[in-house]
Amino acid sequence: MKRIVIILFIIYPLAIFAKVATQNVDSLFVAANKFYSSGKYTEAVQHYEAIIAKGKVSPELYFNLGNAYFKLNDMAHAILNYERAYLLNPSDDDIKFNLELARTYTTDKIEAIPDFFVTKWINQLSNLFSSNTWALLALLSFIITLVLLSLFQFSGRYQIKKNSFWFSWVLGALFIVFILFSNVQKNRVVNSNHAIITTSSVAVKSSPSDNSNDLFILHAGTKVETLRNVGDWCEIKIADGSKGWLLKSNFEKI
Repeated sequence: MKRIVIILFIIYPLAIFAKVATQNVDSLFVAANKFYSSGKYTEAVQHYEAIIAKGKVSPELYFNLGNAYFKLNDMAHAILNYERAYLLNPSDDDIKFNLELARTYTTDKIEAIPDFFVTKWINQLSNLFSSNTWALLALLSFIITLVLLSLFQFSGRYQIKKNSFWFSWVLGALFIVFILFSNVQKNRVVNSNHAIITTSSVAVKSSPSDNSNDLFILHAGTKVETLRNVGDWCEIKIADGSKGWLLKSNFEKI
């Protein structure tokens, strides 16, 4: 009995703390939305950023923050947060539209190297849903597969056994596909190696040194792929395949 009381004394304050923390985040989000609706975009940004600082993230939060930065004409941070929202929910049409709209305001117009058609096809399919949605579809297909296998095992009717057998194979194959797509989306989020240039303009260097040659200029809002780090420097690659070195202070990771 004493042990139960001790456990309750430990759990109850934690539960209260979690509830208060959730209410605090909710109140910040409501306040941020009110600031945005009244045209106070700087205050809206501050409140959205405060929520993120507490470790709470979501596609909706990043989307709203991107909208606030867009209203402040800070296209680099608008694109950065739209990209973060898109990473978490690639099927949202509003996120995709606003991201493409913000990109039209950037200086650099880089022609990307086309993806191999199989890679492009897999990416397009996997982007239909988030990792969690693919995982849910995988779970549903697995459950249905078990039901069909049970029908095959225990049904006394030939037609039911035949149909359940073949459909179980189809659902089993879909289960594998859904798991693969879920992992693809999860890896995109967890292992994201892309970043957005946040300084107005910066010279990309031939090596990790201020004294090295300038290769090309990048401007705020341009998306880059980060390759490897050397101290405060990072080797980056842009969409056309060009590579060079930048100080990490010139960009923010998606």
